[in-house]
Order: sequence, then C-alpha cells, then structure tokens
Amino acid sequence: HHGIGNCIVFDYLDEYYPDVVNEFRRMVDKHAISLPRNIIAGVEKDQLEKMVDVALVLEPLWENALGAGWKEIMTRDKIKDLYQRM
Repeated sequence: HHGIGNCIVFDYLDEYYPDVVNEFRRMVDKHAISLPRNIIAGVEKDQLEKMVDVALVLEPLWENALGAGWKEIMTRDKIKDLYQRM
C-alpha cells in the first residue's frame, strides 16, 4: 500500500516537480492505471489537523525534497490544501 500512497501524493506535486509529474502521468495513462481519488472524504477536521501535524514533523524529508527553506514553501495551509485535493 505504501507504493500506492506514494503515487497518490506524487500526482499532486506538479507545482514542485512539473517535468517528472507529467512523465508519471503519461505512464499512468499509458498503462491504464486508476489512482484512488477523494481519499480524505469523510475525514473529520481534527483528523486532518493531526495528519498535517504528522507531516510537519518529517523535517528531514521536507528539507531533502524542498531545501533548507522548506518551512516557507510547505506551510500548514499548503499541506492541508494538498491533502484536500487528494
């Protein structure tokens, strides 16, 4: 299930990785892969806040992905927006 989760998330990271996300989407289309959508439908507000809390403590991940200034890029509101779009 971890691989599916990575694919779900990656599909929404085109703002940060436009070229590789577009390539990923071409592969998904080519192989007729259907990714789950609306995965947080039914998640309560307090659960969403906890999900954001957990994401924000993964500092090494964010720094590796977005650089030393990741906190200015991946804000609490941005993470919430990404989750809600998934």
